[in-house]
Amino acid sequence: MDNSRILGLPVKDVYDREIGTLVGFEIDPRGMPSKFFIMMPNGGFIKVDGEAVEAGKDYVLLKNFWKIKAESLIRGIEITRRRLEALENLRQEHQIPTNIYDELKGTYLKDMNELSNKVVELSSELSKIQEELKNRLDTLMRVRSINKVQLSTGEVDEISYKAAETMLETSLDITLLEIKETESIMARLKNLRQKMSPEVVTQQRVSNFIELLRAINNGNRQRDADSPLVVRLQNVMQNQQ
Repeated sequence: MDNSRILGLPVKDVYDREIGTLVGFEIDPRGMPSKFFIMMPNGGFIKVDGEAVEAGKDYVLLKNFWKIKAESLIRGIEITRRRLEALENLRQEHQIPTNIYDELKGTYLKDMNELSNKVVELSSELSKIQEELKNRLDTLMRVRSINKVQLSTGEVDEISYKAAETMLETSLDITLLEIKETESIMARLKNLRQKMSPEVVTQQRVSNFIELLRAINNGNRQRDADSPLVVRLQNVMQNQQ
């Protein structure tokens, strides 16, 4: 993709809505675009990941960031799950030394915990997006109803009403589609978490509990960095790995 060629092009989302103009980008050490800057009509800016942008002939397509994140997480979790399964099989077949097995298992479990945390973060983001979409849907329905009343009372003419109705109907269809897609992604993420290894989930909960205890310690301004209970829990985690 010729990055200089797309500067100044209009940016559209996957629903063909124009959201702004591409005005800049950042390049990573490999020479690939890592970030793009989009100026919105109100003068504000959006900064998006390089993989979220796709160049077209006359415009730039901005893909759904949450869909990209979700697909990436799903791939990462599946690969890490297969690695853990392969590692267990190799151990049972005595094809891998115990010390290397322990090292790799600790690495893969750590990777899975990090992916699990990202799933939780993305699920939280999607919940907020869904709430915004539902509020938008409510507003659209409300405006549509008001227009119908005003058409009936003669406050607006039929030509103006039909013009507004066409725009409202298009926005309603897109909003309903966005809600459906976010619900689908959230269901996939929920299913992923349910399928995750109990060992991974247990370690994550212990880790979260340790962080909670640290926060309590800091809140109480204790001099010791770690309380005896925190140290004991950390030892338990290390022994489990």
